[in-house]
Amino acid sequence: MANPFFLCYFETTRRCMLSCPYCMTRLPAPSEVPELTTDEAKHLVLDEVRKFSSGAAVAFSGGEFLLRNDAMELLRHNAANGLWSFVNTCGVGVTRDVIVDMKAATGGRLTLVMSIDSLCSDSDAVTREGRLPAVEQAVSHCDELDVSHFFVVTVSKSNLHELGDVIAYATRHNTPVLRSPMVPRGGGAAYRHLMFDREDMEQIIHPILRETWLSYISFTPFMAAPKFFQKNWLHAKIAIRQLGCQAGRGYVGVSAEGDVAPCVHLLDSEVVCGNVRKTPLSEILKSSEVLQRLRRRELKGKCGRCKYRETCGGCRALAYYHHGDYLAEDPTCFYEPDDAAASEHEPILNENVGTFARFISETRPWKDIFNP
Repeated sequence: MANPFFLCYFETTRRCMLSCPYCMTRLPAPSEVPELTTDEAKHLVLDEVRKFSSGAAVAFSGGEFLLRNDAMELLRHNAANGLWSFVNTCGVGVTRDVIVDMKAATGGRLTLVMSIDSLCSDSDAVTREGRLPAVEQAVSHCDELDVSHFFVVTVSKSNLHELGDVIAYATRHNTPVLRSPMVPRGGGAAYRHLMFDREDMEQIIHPILRETWLSYISFTPFMAAPKFFQKNWLHAKIAIRQLGCQAGRGYVGVSAEGDVAPCVHLLDSEVVCGNVRKTPLSEILKSSEVLQRLRRRELKGKCGRCKYRETCGGCRALAYYHHGDYLAEDPTCFYEPDDAAASEHEPILNENVGTFARFISETRPWKDIFNP
């Protein structure tokens, strides 16, 4: 396995609390395959994750995971396996009592992951109407109850003009933020025109993210020098063996119906590696040729030639949705590797890798999660 820390992103349900026109979890038509039952979720997913990696975490998502009647039962089962639980939520309905219950169910090994695409209610209504105040209230409860949290921002052309404000908000709260690209999966299929492009990346997205070290998980293109990364990240003994794209290496997605893909954005696509009802998840994780090729970094085009192949790898979901090939080059990357020159942005990325490594190594709960 590439990582001692491993994250299984488990989309437990397709049900949502809020209307989102391009919800990437929602299928164009109702699925004829039933969602995993409580027992199947426990034994075909959670127990198998534990079998594959003792240094693992499960991100429970949906739709909205908390709409499941067995949500607390699944959290207790995951905690009994010794694993950390990340709960992805839109924030609506996440009251103080709900957080208290989740913290008790997980034995305190709980992190809330909250989506925040905009700080402007009018703009945010485009994607998740009425959610911003709920996120702010949930953050307040987390701070009071000493529950860790971080933000996810789904980046599309609809919120490029506000990305800087969102990242600044996370920075003021000293909170890590994960950028997630909008892709035409599920309900997003009709919104392909909202996918950002190379120009957006070079002129808007990358300048904002590279200056903010709290955004460095799953950030591409990621141009930290491999030798510097080895010295300042791996030397810190952080149980994440690469930044950049985590697909198939330290991270996989499992759908509500049990399909497995190297990235949650690649669920409901031809890149699915198997189904837990047919093949044990631990076996899929060990033996899938799709996952093996990603772990070996068998990338194509300029991603395959790039000096930053190991520390970046390009976004595999964007590669797939643009080229139809999950191993193709990332179409949003503006770095050209053929002249062998280092990126002009390497120094700031190197510096921030060191800062982020110190943050994770010294700050709870991140040092407990990633420095087991």
